[in-house]
Amino acid sequence: MSNRILKHKIISAVLIIFIGLNIYSIAPIVKFYITKEPGKIELNQDIIKNLKQSRDPYFSFIVISDTSSGLFLCEASTLKIISRMNREDRFAKIPIDFAVNVGDVTFRGEPKHYKNYIKIKGVIKYPVLNAIGNHDDDTDNGQTGEKLFEDFCGSREFSFSYMNSFFIVLDNKDGDFSDAQFLWLEGELKKAVNAKHKFIFIHKPPFNPFQESWYRIETCPWSYKFLKLCESYKVSYVFSGHEHAYRESEFGGVKYVVCGGGGTLVTNPPWEGGDLNYIVVKVNRDYLSYEARKIFPPLWEYFIYYLWKDLVYIVRDILI
Repeated sequence: MSNRILKHKIISAVLIIFIGLNIYSIAPIVKFYITKEPGKIELNQDIIKNLKQSRDPYFSFIVISDTSSGLFLCEASTLKIISRMNREDRFAKIPIDFAVNVGDVTFRGEPKHYKNYIKIKGVIKYPVLNAIGNHDDDTDNGQTGEKLFEDFCGSREFSFSYMNSFFIVLDNKDGDFSDAQFLWLEGELKKAVNAKHKFIFIHKPPFNPFQESWYRIETCPWSYKFLKLCESYKVSYVFSGHEHAYRESEFGGVKYVVCGGGGTLVTNPPWEGGDLNYIVVKVNRDYLSYEARKIFPPLWEYFIYYLWKDLVYIVRDILI
């Protein structure tokens, strides 16, 4: 066999494998679109009532954000993320009690987008609580996004105790907190004074994680007050999304984790937090920790979008 024929066969084999892997990577989104919608919608308030307190002294939960259901590119990435999430409790090593999606659960807040999100939730093996994001309020069809969110996801603001911890979910889709919301938040934090750990979930972070808080005009009126309130009541973590990137900061002993890569098309390069991701939080008595899971996008989507996006940043960094 000549070297030319051997080279041709090797190239053909590599090409066949490449095409096969891409076809395999697109299969989940194809299956998703031919799957029927779940018959029952689980609302936030119902999920809270049905959470079963564990007998073990430890528990874990997952935080994800910006799934942006309604756009197939986002849904394909979310399904890839979910396939990893659903393996977190394999061999019962890490029991996952529930998950929290901190906003932009839909691409544009339309009824059909919410229906797709309900299908997405149906793929996740854990109960999923939801916060509302700015894109969940984008609808202009005569029904407000708030009403649609409440119909498909449930209450927009709520709190609950679980094990030795206290959880608060707030609506800041408009980038602000009203005086009434601050009063409610402080009242809930007072209820949680004896809780070992306190968690707050909002969609928009109170600061730009890539700059300092005072550089973001939309959050300036409330960010300092929010940060000081969290510091005063010794909040453990504040989880948010919106930025389509991952970053952690700390103010006043409170950790602020932005995890906005739950499926939406991330725009930052990976070395600036631009990864698809979700967070696993582990609570063991007094101890508290979290791990960020960074997920490689579906192979076909990588070659369509992510490869070229990252190349643009590489060229920019070389030339500028």
